Amino acid sequence: MMRTALRKLDAHTRDSFMVGDRMDTDILAGTEAGMRTILVLSGVSTRATVDQFPYRPTHIYEDVGHIPVGEMG
Repeated sequence: MMRTALRKLDAHTRDSFMVGDRMDTDILAGTEAGMRTILVLSGVSTRATVDQFPYRPTHIYEDVGHIPVGEMG
């Protein structure tokens, strides 16, 4: 699904992030698609639950309002 969306948007994984609030769905999907990932803590997952998974998000922010725009290169 991620790769289909990237193709439709004419985007590349190196220029894209998957943003989500669940380690077991959003961050996993982004990781499996080869994307960098951003976990926002405004939903299900917490900093404590991140350690329960064998993969890690690229970045973690409290909510989407804390994601820096244009600085993540």
